[in-house]
Amino acid sequence: MKSKIKKLEGTQRQLDIEMPKEKVDEVFNQVVEDIRKKAAVPGFRQGKAPLDIILKNYREDVVDEVKKILIPQGYERALEEHKIEPLSFPEIFDIDLALSGALVFKAKVDVFPEVNVKKYKGLKVTKEKVQVADEEVEKAVSRIRDMNAEFVSIERPLNKGDFGICSVETNIDGKPIGKKNENMWIEVNKDASLLGVGEELVGLKKGDKKDVEVALPESYPDKKYAGKKAIFHIEVNDTKEKKLPEMNDELAKKTGKETVEEMKKEIRAQLLERKESNARVSMLNQIMEEFLKTCSFAVPGSMVKRQLKVLTDRVQDDLAAKGVDKETIEKHQGELKEKLEKEAENKVRLYFILDKIATAENIEVTDEEIEAWLKALAVDYNQPFENVKKYYEEHNLMGGLKEELREEKTLDLLLNEAVVTEK
Repeated sequence: MKSKIKKLEGTQRQLDIEMPKEKVDEVFNQVVEDIRKKAAVPGFRQGKAPLDIILKNYREDVVDEVKKILIPQGYERALEEHKIEPLSFPEIFDIDLALSGALVFKAKVDVFPEVNVKKYKGLKVTKEKVQVADEEVEKAVSRIRDMNAEFVSIERPLNKGDFGICSVETNIDGKPIGKKNENMWIEVNKDASLLGVGEELVGLKKGDKKDVEVALPESYPDKKYAGKKAIFHIEVNDTKEKKLPEMNDELAKKTGKETVEEMKKEIRAQLLERKESNARVSMLNQIMEEFLKTCSFAVPGSMVKRQLKVLTDRVQDDLAAKGVDKETIEKHQGELKEKLEKEAENKVRLYFILDKIATAENIEVTDEEIEAWLKALAVDYNQPFENVKKYYEEHNLMGGLKEELREEKTLDLLLNEAVVTEK
């Protein structure tokens, strides 16, 4: 077998491969013989038809089968010969097979980039001092009271802070858009309600109707309505007053604590943990930014393409969840991909940088570490450990999990070795 390698743009390599006539003849004869054993040819007993008849009747099948056997063999041998570790499935093209001669074809594939990380220990990062103020705890307590509030029907007109349960129909350019919402809860508060409509409900009672005109902002998700005037036809079906619970041990028990003090202590601990987590993310982002500035190399286009699809799908799903229609999302798909392309490229570049560091530091993930992670996940989701493990195995998620944990250990190393300045 003969093969040559060509360096293409970035991390792409092209292999020009030729399988010799002798090998083609060997495989060709074997394929024809295998087909003859199974073929039903009129006028001949099964397995006894002449080879020329078999070749005449099954020529395309023979050619396809020879390719299926020889192309993978040639590709694998070329990888070994040129010591290539591929990152993607090959693109096979320019296949030339003459049954009286050699098999020639080309394969294009992405390979691991050459990564040179000059420095990854002792990187300087700043960390914002982590502390929890009493006011933050009180705000969290207020949110707990708010979540446990009761809503009581009232006979009086609506005041600020009350809620109107309304039927709402939206008209733009004299035509209704979307379905009529029969039971929309609207807080009587300019800042808390849709486009400030809530404030217009002050003084209304159950059964009252009112039209409210609002100019939609230029940033409105559905661009065809952005900047236009909308008229909300509102009918008040019910009126409710929000009653907050007393701040006492009874409320604390609803959060799983016995006393208000225990509840506040737990809230403070959770806020502190969240801030420490955010500080860690901030420091890692500083390190990643430094890597992106100082470590430049070509990244595999196939991986960038896959990462770009992941990011694009995620953003499109978020937009759909926020009510942006499919037509608008598709219209701006090209613009969205253009914005996310650099982010996708950076994510792929950072993947290889972290992999290089992990290899240099001999960072590996043990079976015990994987099992411990799965057990913690099982506890979080209140599921039997064996069920969680089985799910990861059956869905081929173990490899990805091992890679993710290896990256986490690498990030821990980077932070432990960093020079941190607190501000």
